[in-house]
Amino acid sequence: MTSLVLLLLLVLLMPSSVWSYIYWYYGGAQTVTPKGAGGTYEVELRNKQATYSCNVNPYRCAYGNCGATIQSVSTMTAWDSYRIRWCQKETKTRLRLNSNLPFEIRYPTSSIYHRLGYWIRDYKNSYVPWRMMVHVDLGIRSDTKQSNRPPVSTMLPIVRVTRNCPRTFNLNMFDPDGDRVRCRVATNSSNYECGHCGNQPGLSLDQDSCSVTYTYAGRHGYIPIELVVEDFPNKNILLAYSDGSYTLKQPLSLWRAIRQSAFRPTASTTEGTTFNPWVDDSSSSVSTEEPTTSTDVQTTVNELPEAVQAAFGADTNREFINDMFINPQNYRSSIRPLSKIPLQFSVYVDSHSAPSCTEGHYFPVFLSPTPANGVHLPAFVNTTLEIRIKAIALYTSIYKVLVTGPSGISSRKIATGEFVIRWTPTDYELHDHFPVCFLAEGLDRYRRVYHSELRCVTVDVGHYEVIVTCNETTMMVEVEKTYLLRSYEDSLHLRSSDKSECSLKTLSNSTHLVAVMSLDSCGTYVEEDQDNILYKNGITSAEPNKTISRKADVEIAFCCAFPKKNNLTLRFKHKNPYAFKERGFGSFSFQFEFFQSQLFRQQVDASTYPVEVNLNQMMFMQIEATSSMPDVELFVESCKATPEDNPNSRISYSIIENGCVKDSTVQVYPNSTSQFRFGMAAFEFIGANNAVYITCSVLLCETSIPNTRCSQGCIQPGSHRGRREAASQTSRHLISQGPLHLARSLDSPNGRSAPFLNLSQVLNVVLVASCLLIVGVVVYRSRRSKTKYQPLPTSDYE
Repeated sequence: MTSLVLLLLLVLLMPSSVWSYIYWYYGGAQTVTPKGAGGTYEVELRNKQATYSCNVNPYRCAYGNCGATIQSVSTMTAWDSYRIRWCQKETKTRLRLNSNLPFEIRYPTSSIYHRLGYWIRDYKNSYVPWRMMVHVDLGIRSDTKQSNRPPVSTMLPIVRVTRNCPRTFNLNMFDPDGDRVRCRVATNSSNYECGHCGNQPGLSLDQDSCSVTYTYAGRHGYIPIELVVEDFPNKNILLAYSDGSYTLKQPLSLWRAIRQSAFRPTASTTEGTTFNPWVDDSSSSVSTEEPTTSTDVQTTVNELPEAVQAAFGADTNREFINDMFINPQNYRSSIRPLSKIPLQFSVYVDSHSAPSCTEGHYFPVFLSPTPANGVHLPAFVNTTLEIRIKAIALYTSIYKVLVTGPSGISSRKIATGEFVIRWTPTDYELHDHFPVCFLAEGLDRYRRVYHSELRCVTVDVGHYEVIVTCNETTMMVEVEKTYLLRSYEDSLHLRSSDKSECSLKTLSNSTHLVAVMSLDSCGTYVEEDQDNILYKNGITSAEPNKTISRKADVEIAFCCAFPKKNNLTLRFKHKNPYAFKERGFGSFSFQFEFFQSQLFRQQVDASTYPVEVNLNQMMFMQIEATSSMPDVELFVESCKATPEDNPNSRISYSIIENGCVKDSTVQVYPNSTSQFRFGMAAFEFIGANNAVYITCSVLLCETSIPNTRCSQGCIQPGSHRGRREAASQTSRHLISQGPLHLARSLDSPNGRSAPFLNLSQVLNVVLVASCLLIVGVVVYRSRRSKTKYQPLPTSDYE
């Protein structure tokens, strides 16, 4: 303590030029991930440091064997709040160890070749050294048979509050082994776990939920938060080490039982002062008997009383208790938690007061699809994870979203108050867990800052190999059962699993999920791009027939793609619906169906395609739009027929063009704003072609908006087109349906049958795998509820 006081006095007497050699810290965080396999011992350290100068300080090994550095690289992960300069860097360090014995590292290094580390000056304008301590125990657990894994957490370096509004920040803590996690205020300066040490005025901590609450500090400025994250097993477990030793780790509840016994063994050590490992420190207040060092404790195990043995109950670790008496030299005493991980940040109290403390007035609130705090999000190797964020406030504008997470994470604004966070995990990150924290920053008209609640999620990196086999009638999917998928296995299903043939349990085995489905079953739907028709489905853990979910779900998408421009020999399958999603319009889809009469009461069964018709027979069709938005209008801009399954076919016949009917046999029937019903007489293309495909371009618009394509209606050749309100309509979309086949009869001229609608199941069709009916649709929000029906004008009308 004396040396520390002398150092501080020396620092205060330094000339101003010397301050340039000091790093000013806002906080730091640490994650530790075992990476060893096949008898090797490796570990990955991910250390975050937030400084004013965007620099980092290395660690030093303080206890045990910390191994040799294989690789170390630093990457910036977050930076700057409004008018506060800071930057957070994450340093990834891979260590190769010669054992899995416990070790300890401390930040910053005391090397003379690195600058001093000090907390950013707080509201008391004091100068305090910045310190962090990490205790790592990689012993093999008796419950999982794997190396012990510490909790994972992260934190933004700065969260801002106003002077008058209480705020609570819920820190997300996740333990990969399922251990109980608690947070405590760092109090022990002698073992390098803190600089300020102890509770800070105006702040309180809930140890079990790891939530920090700000009430009122009295002054504006920085308030440093120094926490230690600890994990405890839920039952008695053993940790085994490479030197043949082992240690016992117990739940916090058991410490209480031991403490209540009359016996309390003494503790001694050959390496300085230590602590009594049998003292219960699970209360909300920090125990005064915290260790002054993290040196192993040697306990006289031969003196353990019956009360202590009874505390183990019928636990399988009774054999360990017996062994403690027979071979006490194998027992390795240790600190009470499994791990000690630092988590530090700063609360900045702004000088202004909020006119209202109600969430959503000045402090931004999150809206869907922002993930809830504490959820787990599945991510997959070499696949970019997207986390969409949306925030609003009545009296402030959303300035930015502050995000911190693993190296390579990025965020981008996509619309007012809307952002997307992206991150792509690599093979090296497989089966790991990565915390991501974010908040929204709002500014009022006076440029005063208001932070939203803090939200933190855990990204679980999995790996799946999907093999999709496609043929003319079915597709088969095979997915390897990874660690992540096995945890969701009981809830996994296809998009639609209401039929026995759609069950994942029928063909799956111990290593793979397997399913075979036809191209029009089990929830398969059809989309298209410029070159291909796409039959899409997916494996999901989301509850079927549920609109919303409040838990993280697995989504594995797969599809079969058939080129439009290549005539593939495929059996025709009815294709619906066509699903799309656009900014400003949400999700919408188009359904195209053939009907048996102009009453449009009974549609042609999808299992009977292709539809057989006769020359001049009336065909009745309906295009219907379904949108998540109210007050939208469907508009059919063009339709054409082709003799092959290719909208760009050299041979085509125009049915509707620029919103005007071109074929004299077309009849338009009464429609709602979301439907377009029409009929036309069947025909055939001259030559050897006996199939007809229909392609339409449609779009959706907001109703009652002038100058949209929908409001312009039929546009005659040479007519002037007004300026269009593009923001009030969707893009044009192409959807297809067909083919129509001409029925043949041996007793009629040219082999044609009598004129009636034949819906028999004639499936031996050669067609191109493409979108047969392409419908481009525009949606409008209607500002009136009255529905109008209006026939589509022909090109001959004025």
